[in-house]
Amino acid sequence: MSAEILECDLLVIGAGMAGLSAAGWAAERGAKVVVVEKASELGGSAVLSGGMLWTASSPERMALYGGGRRDLGRVVCDNYPVALDWLRRRGIEVSRTMQVLHGYGYQIDIIGHLRGCAELVEKHGGHVVFDTTTTSLLRDASGRVTGGRTTCADGDVDVHARHTIIATGGYQGSPELRARYIHPNAGGMLLRSNPASTGDGLRLGQEAGAEVAGENPGFYGHLVSECEAWGSETRLYTMLSQYHSDHTLLLNEDGRRFCDESFGDHSNTYHTVLQENGRALCFWDQRVQSGHATQPIVAIAAPMDRMAVALEYGGKGIASASLDEIAAFANAQGFDGAQALRSIAKYNHQCRNGWETLSPPRAEHCLPLDAAPFYALVVHPAITFTFGGLTIDTHAQVLRPDGTPVEGLLAAGSDAGAAFGTGYAGGLALAMTFGLEAARTAGWN
Repeated sequence: MSAEILECDLLVIGAGMAGLSAAGWAAERGAKVVVVEKASELGGSAVLSGGMLWTASSPERMALYGGGRRDLGRVVCDNYPVALDWLRRRGIEVSRTMQVLHGYGYQIDIIGHLRGCAELVEKHGGHVVFDTTTTSLLRDASGRVTGGRTTCADGDVDVHARHTIIATGGYQGSPELRARYIHPNAGGMLLRSNPASTGDGLRLGQEAGAEVAGENPGFYGHLVSECEAWGSETRLYTMLSQYHSDHTLLLNEDGRRFCDESFGDHSNTYHTVLQENGRALCFWDQRVQSGHATQPIVAIAAPMDRMAVALEYGGKGIASASLDEIAAFANAQGFDGAQALRSIAKYNHQCRNGWETLSPPRAEHCLPLDAAPFYALVVHPAITFTFGGLTIDTHAQVLRPDGTPVEGLLAAGSDAGAAFGTGYAGGLALAMTFGLEAARTAGWN
């Protein structure tokens, strides 16, 4: 039986932040858009976020802290004001400006934005469909992508479109792809996002001749404490994240530092997955406890004692006035406690007597950790979304290995690789800005 045929201007595969932003922007400008989502509801990982739309404060800081391709990072910076203006013009709630990590941002009504984009699609004659998988891309004799074949409980539908945007959200839901593209330890990482993003975008793009920039092993996530109930309540994704790790020391099972912790918890998460058994001991003192581990990550969030919450939910940690007890705890958890104390002592000595010689270095927050009581918590990396995806140009066009565009095919969000390297500068901003770029490249300015 032949598939039913549906005609539209733009096919968007994925109803997350990138896909719906692209769809809403194009629909508002007159496009008939079809959005296909394999999950049963809209939003992807964006609905699990706090709705903080932020990015680096300059292209230079984007390059430093994002660590990806400079030309793609500049697209985020350039399109960010455009995205904010669009949100405000549509009446989406946007907070006052807030400092966030190495940039600035705004709390937005993320649900209002996503639902508003879906309403724009429906209002202008398009459709947003759920529980529907895109099994393959359609191509003409020249190789141009002309839409996609979709399947749902009611059968197959071939969606014919002038342009197709891949925005499936990355491959973090696939242990096999995580182990292949990030690190063997990454296959066992905890997942702190929607489970539906399993690499469909990479597969579809490759089948159409695109190059996969999956060799980029970067990802966004956070260090979390152990919890038997992980995955049962999405609120735990935030509650158990140790955002303050940039002020701590991270020690591997040999009891040694392995990264510049001050780059941020998201960066620490990547470096931790590379360690033996993919875990670390997070150590801090009372100064960090009172000044950071009990303070909100952004101004509008509620304060929380992250050590207390970690222990409440089954995390392995200790607070003690004795460094010897810290060492004994480390030994009991399979870490070299004696070497951990030597690493702490060395760090404290160098902070006071020439921090420039620290190895690994410390770019920021180079202060001694010597105020009792002391805290130690076993932490594990948890992944939210991946940075390696399809190779694109600055207009979100998907490229072949020879650098030529796959005609008719665009990518945004986590399916577009290399805007970030192993750093981070705002996931919602990355998704939205490239969603708008893709829609404009498709002709909807």
